[in-house]
Amino acid sequence: MMDQPSDHAPAPLFPPFSVIGPQFVAPESLEIIVEKYPCRNLVITDINHKILLKVKPYNKRLHRQRVLLDANDTPIAKLRKKNLGMHSTWNVFRGESKESSDMIFTTHTEHMIQFKTNVRVMLANKTSNNDDCDLRIKGSWSKGNCTISTGDSSTVVAQVVFLPLYIV
Repeated sequence: MMDQPSDHAPAPLFPPFSVIGPQFVAPESLEIIVEKYPCRNLVITDINHKILLKVKPYNKRLHRQRVLLDANDTPIAKLRKKNLGMHSTWNVFRGESKESSDMIFTTHTEHMIQFKTNVRVMLANKTSNNDDCDLRIKGSWSKGNCTISTGDSSTVVAQVVFLPLYIV
């Protein structure tokens, strides 16, 4: 007997996992384009160049900060780098807040000097370095290959893979 074609979408490659909100969970693999602009601006689009997200610098007085915006320029999250400490640490808050009650997660680099990305992510209820991390990001952003896995496991929840652009 031959297999019949299915009208159902294929099962997702990774289990669904929400950090910021369920509206940001894709039901299947999503191909995106990350475009870099001057002044550290990023625009994330789908393959049809529909804007999904933007990252822009935010008030730079005391901390390095970025704001993650949706396509309508509504703030989703503020990313705030802590300047003190031996390891690179970023705190991420809902909207434009910086209140501890609005913290979504914190990231810490594994080592002071890194040649490849190795970042521990602790969700809001885990801000101590002694706690197990909830997510781990490994790879090389500059080379376009990063993997996000749950904690210290090998369960992959997202991957970034560089695909060369061919102009015909």
